[in-house]
Amino acid sequence: MSRHQTLDKHVKLNINWIKTLPAVSKIVIGFSEACRHKYPPGHIRFKLDVDGGIKINAYSGKGVTDIFIKIDPISERENVKANILKRFER
Repeated sequence: MSRHQTLDKHVKLNINWIKTLPAVSKIVIGFSEACRHKYPPGHIRFKLDVDGGIKINAYSGKGVTDIFIKIDPISERENVKANILKRFER
């Protein structure tokens, strides 16, 4: 059995927006955890820099999903982070 990998419609819209950013070459959806949080559905927050890209949290009505964004060239990492922050600052 494989794990359920569908995304909330709000998260899916925002992930599709991230795919359009220059230098974003791949998005890998990680584990989802059902939990309560203070963010509106579809909200995305930067988590940390990792080799080859960044990790973000995507919040839905059901919980939080861990997502990896591969950035190529990696020199564009700060621009991608700035675009995400600009779109999702509260």
